Amino acid sequence: MPMNTDRLAAGKEQTARQAKQQTRWRERMVRPADSYGLVLVLVVLAYIVISINSTNKWWIVCSVMLQGLALVFALLTSRARRLWVLLAGIFVVVATAATIVQALIPGPQLYSEQIQAIGGLLLLVTPVAIVRRIISHTVVTTETVLGAICVYVLIGFSFASLYQALALFGQTPFFTGVSHATRNDYLFFSYTTLTTVGYGNLVPAETMGQTFAMLEALLGQIYLVIIVARLVALWGLALPRASAHHTASEPPPTSPITRHQPQDDRDGLE
Repeated sequence: MPMNTDRLAAGKEQTARQAKQQTRWRERMVRPADSYGLVLVLVVLAYIVISINSTNKWWIVCSVMLQGLALVFALLTSRARRLWVLLAGIFVVVATAATIVQALIPGPQLYSEQIQAIGGLLLLVTPVAIVRRIISHTVVTTETVLGAICVYVLIGFSFASLYQALALFGQTPFFTGVSHATRNDYLFFSYTTLTTVGYGNLVPAETMGQTFAMLEALLGQIYLVIIVARLVALWGLALPRASAHHTASEPPPTSPITRHQPQDDRDGLE
């Protein structure tokens, strides 16, 4: 009887272990972790599509789809909360359907700019999710560096959407001398500001736009110089916090004289 009980317990334990492994495998298939190379590719493709033609109806559909896929996949690979992933998925479906309907109906684009601006503002969530994920890495890998680069690129995308939203809901055009700026104009201005290139052909007309532009320039340079450069320097190494935690857990070293020599010997040394 005891032997049968042991075999039964061992069988249950093995079955539970196999079920746990299958659950982890399914979760990895559904929510692949740390695939930031694909996120970067999706963001770059979205930028290329917008740059080629930001006014054609079907090009707008493609850009909204790529932008939405980048948003959803970035949240999935960063293991963000399921609520955020669900909300992002709902927006992608609704936004894609809306842009397809507008592409099929002849006439002016009524809500395409609003949809693109809202989708870009949702990208503000992704840099936070990616940063929370990469700081949990114990070793700086290629995906860690790619994740940091994705954050930098997404900052430019997010600020471009912020500028576009300010123009849509503001009383005056966003740029001086440009009555109706395109999505490509906002992206161009955002990335030239982020990289501090500043060609000067597009200048914010209002104080609010100028303030956000300066904040973007400062944020971009601080992030690039401190975060990305530090991660590249530590590529393939353990993050400093791991060694610091190990050092803190060890007892402080004591002097050999204090620990081993008697009081008389120490008095003699003095």
